[in-house]
Parts: sequence; structure tokens; C-alpha cells
Amino acid sequence: MPRGVLRVVAVILAALAIGGFVLGVRGAPERARLPGESAQGGPALQATDARPLDDLVLTPSELEPEPPKVEEKPEEKAEEVPVVTPPPVAPAVTSPPKAPVMPSADEDRVGDLIDGLTPPPEQPPY
Repeated sequence: MPRGVLRVVAVILAALAIGGFVLGVRGAPERARLPGESAQGGPALQATDARPLDDLVLTPSELEPEPPKVEEKPEEKAEEVPVVTPPPVAPAVTSPPKAPVMPSADEDRVGDLIDGLTPPPEQPPY
């Protein structure tokens, strides 16, 4: 776009911003008021359905848990079937892990670097 058009657009935007600020300042009330107060300075609005917070607070007796309910078992349920436990199953025997195979001399020597590291302690240092 040509610079002349950009300047005209910039002037229009600046004029709108300044005009909006001026109208906002002129339209603001002289004195701030809280929600519920009228603009004429009369008495505050009264809520008809308001309740004090003391009614909403629970007392310690209301906070106590209810005693557990005891179920009445009929005589039919009194006969219990003995629980059959399955015999213990022996754990599966696994073979010990195989020893690592040593790489040949032609392969990379990363294994030598890893072997040179100190192993971590058996127990963590707490």
C-alpha cells in the first residue's frame, strides 16, 4: 500500500481511539457506587430472600457420621457355604540369565567404556 493511504488510516484510528477515551471520561459518574446502590444516593436495595450465614453453618452434632446400619440376615442366608481355597501353586522355575557374549575385536569398543564405569552402590545412600 502507498504510504499516504497508511497515514490516513493511522490518523483515522488515532482519532477514533482519542474520541472513545473522551466519551468514556465524560460518561463516567462523578461518584463511584457499590452494587445495589442507586445513582441518586437513596437507600440501598434490600434483598427479600436473604438469609444469615449462621443458618448455613453445620453444628458438630450434624457433622457426626450416622451409625452403621446392621442388616438382618434371614435364616436362609445363615447357612454359609465353606470357602474352598485352591492348593498353592509352585512358582515357575526360570533358568538363570545367560552371560553376555564378549564382542569380537572388530566391533566397537563401547563395552570397554561401560566396564570402566563404577557400579552403583548396593543400597541407596539415604
